[in-house]
This record gives sequence, structure tokens and C-alpha cells, in this order.
Amino acid sequence: MHPKLKRCFIFGQYANILFILFALLAWVYYWSIKKNNLEIVALEITAYTVETGGFIFMLFSLWNFHKIVRHRYVMKTAMLIYIIAEVVIMIMDFNADKISFYNAASTALNLSHSIFSAVICFTYLSLEPKNTSLEIAIIISEVIILSGMFGIVFGLHVYVSLLANAVAYVIFFSIMRFLLSQERIMIDCHGDKAKEYKYKSSFFDE
Repeated sequence: MHPKLKRCFIFGQYANILFILFALLAWVYYWSIKKNNLEIVALEITAYTVETGGFIFMLFSLWNFHKIVRHRYVMKTAMLIYIIAEVVIMIMDFNADKISFYNAASTALNLSHSIFSAVICFTYLSLEPKNTSLEIAIIISEVIILSGMFGIVFGLHVYVSLLANAVAYVIFFSIMRFLLSQERIMIDCHGDKAKEYKYKSSFFDE
């Protein structure tokens, strides 16, 4: 196992912990506006600073996957698309009052965001196909991600879907770190030394 492989999952875990914090801060911010018609600027700045930190950690995670893990181009591309999509949503939400077609509580936005996120998560199966532990980790994550669609029923903000994603990925990356520590998953990396096996035949021995 590559000595720095765990970094991929550690950075991803940190990123999504920050996304959870961001979603909670955003919820308090919007609750304050709805309840008291009060915009807390400091809270808004803190929330977006935390989210930016999450994106930075996600980029670190992707960069380490790119440097360390062989192939998995679909997964790596999907990770990049996911990061770009989340940044776009953040920018649009930040400028929601200037964009007439954007509605953070839109059924279409919440539904498509949850399904899109579930598809991205599924690409992690390429790390080691047919590994039962990895399959279970992905199934658990998919269920949590898709649960974010329940926000549609109550007309909630897209951050509910983002919160579901973040919780799912924190759990997923935690499981991956555990599997790596127990050597229950083998991911081929750049620089790995192949095991050499010597075979000796006694067929011609007297």
C-alpha cells in the first residue's frame, strides 16, 4: 500500500466535515432571516469561508488521488465535475438575488442534485470492484445521499441535500480509512512494487 494513500481519504473526510459545518451555519443564517428578518453578515462570511475551506480540502483529495492512485479516470473526472458543480451552486446561491432563474428550494434542483451526487459516489466502486466491504460502504453512502431528496417534501433549501452528501461522505471516507488500516481493500498505486514469486519444479528431480 502506498504510504500516502490515506491522505486521499483524510482530506476528503476533512472537506465534508467542513461542508456539514457550512450547512448548519447556512441553516442558522436562513432561519434568522425567516424568523427575525435579520441578516447576520458575520455568519454569512463565516459560512462561505468554511465552505471554501471544504473545497480546498476536496481539491487536495482529488490531487492526491491523481498522483497516487493508478487509472480510475472515470472516478477522478467525476470528482472534478462534482467539485465544479458544487462551486457553481455556491456562486449562484451567493448571487441568488441577482439571478432570476435560480431557486434554492426548487424541486428540480434538489432532486437533480441528490441523483447527481449519488452517481458521483457510485464511481468510487472502481477503487476495487467486487470488494464486498467497499460495496457495503457505497450502499450506505448512497442511501444517505438520496435521503436528501426528502427536503423536497418540505420545500427546503438545497443545503439539506448538501448536508446529506457531506454526512454520507464523512461516513464513506471513515470506512475507507478503516478498511485501509485493516488491509481489507487493495488499491493499486503508482510506485507499488509487485510481489515476486519464485516457482521451483521438481519434475526432473531424480
